[in-house]
Amino acid sequence: MHLDRYSYVARDERGKVVKGILSAESEIDLANKIRNMGYFLTKASLYREKKAGGKEGSIKGKDLLTFTIHLATLVEAGIPLVEGLRDLSRNAEKEDAGKLIDDLRYRVESGSSLKEALSMHPGSFNSLYLALIGAGEATGKLVFALESLSVFLEWQMDLKSKIKEAMTYPILLSIAMVGVVTLLMVKVVPIFKPMFNQVGTELPFTTQMVINASDFIKHYFILLLFVPVLFIVGYKIIYSKPQGKYMFDSLKLKMPIFGDLIHKIALSRFCHILSLSLQSGVNILGALDISISAMGNSRLEASTKRARDSINLGEKIATSLEVTGDFPPLIIRMIGVGEESGTLANSLNKVSQFYDKEIPRTINRIFTLFEPIMIITMGFVVGFIAISIFMPMFKLAQSLD
Repeated sequence: MHLDRYSYVARDERGKVVKGILSAESEIDLANKIRNMGYFLTKASLYREKKAGGKEGSIKGKDLLTFTIHLATLVEAGIPLVEGLRDLSRNAEKEDAGKLIDDLRYRVESGSSLKEALSMHPGSFNSLYLALIGAGEATGKLVFALESLSVFLEWQMDLKSKIKEAMTYPILLSIAMVGVVTLLMVKVVPIFKPMFNQVGTELPFTTQMVINASDFIKHYFILLLFVPVLFIVGYKIIYSKPQGKYMFDSLKLKMPIFGDLIHKIALSRFCHILSLSLQSGVNILGALDISISAMGNSRLEASTKRARDSINLGEKIATSLEVTGDFPPLIIRMIGVGEESGTLANSLNKVSQFYDKEIPRTINRIFTLFEPIMIITMGFVVGFIAISIFMPMFKLAQSLD
């Protein structure tokens, strides 16, 4: 029996318009199915499958969090999934989000699971989102999965907000520093150059170095503006390659001051997601795969994948992770306790709570330290330029005496 998929428009007894997708042998069969649903068919056409990543819209960031929270609320209230998606589509603030949610409704209404519908939009819903929704549907814990995703998405947004907030002042200070040094080199230093030429005496090495640097900046200023652009482009090209990504991610972990923060964030993501995955019903190996892919650092991901392979062969989770050398004793102890007592998800959740407090403290500590370093550096550079310029003048004044 061959079934075609039809996009239809129907009306109920009150004349309310209802749209959807159904599989049927023919339009007559479709009309009968619609009638059995309590509707009257008014229009039908063969449904053309939309390609993933097409023009169905997108949903990201705060909109994704809002969608997840609202969908959890509607499902928990007992509202059918299709009706809930219809309400969310109509009330979406952005057109792109409305289009995407409407596409989800069409797919669910035509027989797809929510996970299958979400998987058609990989740009909006990542592997973690799909895995938790799939596990929630399979175990009857869809509301819990949606609420867990809401908590995690909110944590991610809050972390990004704290980092941006902490970085604001150091970035402004860096811009001010570059601006002051550029102004000195382009406008102030050239004023003294004719004076030194007239004197004709040999200039100190530091003075000559500052004058040469001033000439270079003045004549090649436009070219220097392209240096950051070339650096960013080069970084992206190299980072797009697996070996280049591994190299840069390894260097990030070794960075003074910032390396520790990057490491803690990656471990926090791992613990958060592993805990949520296990609580949602995902098996341990699947949960590890999801957690590893979300760490955000290929060097840590590679070492944790090796641990995952050991776990697959029967090794204990705590022992396998300890061998990598990338997990601190706190995480190893908590995972070991959870593994022995059968409360692994709960133990990981406690570790996540610890990092939720520790990461903001680390961020504040780093940028509190970063500010005086920038000020001292700025003072040193400006002082070096000033001393280099005025030193020949002092020597000239002494010789005249």
